[in-house]
Amino acid sequence: MTTQEAIKELDAIRQYCAAKALPAVDYAIQVLQEKAQQEEES
Repeated sequence: MTTQEAIKELDAIRQYCAAKALPAVDYAIQVLQEKAQQEEES
């Protein structure tokens, strides 16, 4: 699974997770987006 695929899947999961879990899902998405950006710059 690529970083972009993981971001897409987490975005889909975000729609169905409990409100209490949203900050963790948002954090995971943010971290993967930063990772993807670093990979593009390399």
